[in-house]
Amino acid sequence: MTRQLTAICTLLLLLLTACSEPDRPSIALYLAVQRGDLDQLERHIYWGADINARLPNGQYPLQAAAEQGRFVMVKTLLKHGAALEATTERGETALDLAVLGGRTQVAELLIAQGAQLDASLLLLKAAQVGVTDRDTVRFLIDRGADTEQRDADGDTALLIAIRQDNHRLASQLVSRGADVNVKTADGMSALALARKLNLTELVSLLQRQGAQ
Repeated sequence: MTRQLTAICTLLLLLLTACSEPDRPSIALYLAVQRGDLDQLERHIYWGADINARLPNGQYPLQAAAEQGRFVMVKTLLKHGAALEATTERGETALDLAVLGGRTQVAELLIAQGAQLDASLLLLKAAQVGVTDRDTVRFLIDRGADTEQRDADGDTALLIAIRQDNHRLASQLVSRGADVNVKTADGMSALALARKLNLTELVSLLQRQGAQ
């Protein structure tokens, strides 16, 4: 009788364990992240998917989730060991992608988990890729970005914005203290550069801000 009870208890335990297991994922990990499907992501994690393997788009799951601003998904991936400082083929981390995409809440989470931020360098990167998001500029400057740092060509973020006719970014930069009288590496002022490129809106913006 005791053996029968033991066998029954073992069987019940096995049944309960089986019932508690999540179903296997029904879509690829890449699609789960792209769609923001947390249930499918958790299934992948439970059944042993490598969350530090590149997705078909060349990103890692953490980077893809961060770029799309999927806060809970990012938190879940970090909890299960996602590599914080892994980079894309272009050298971008999850934090870089979150900031450049204006996903500042996700960026704050990543920093709290130990992600390293070079605010000045990322501000130049933001200008180079044509970012216009106000939250990105605010986030970086609030964290110490130097608006006068120069890239390899000798341009500041403002000069890059002028060269790209990115009026919105230029406006945000000058409103946050960027030097409107900054000069290019060959000595041309920001105002002279805007005039040379026939960018009337940027000329007006710089003049209103006191550019000489």
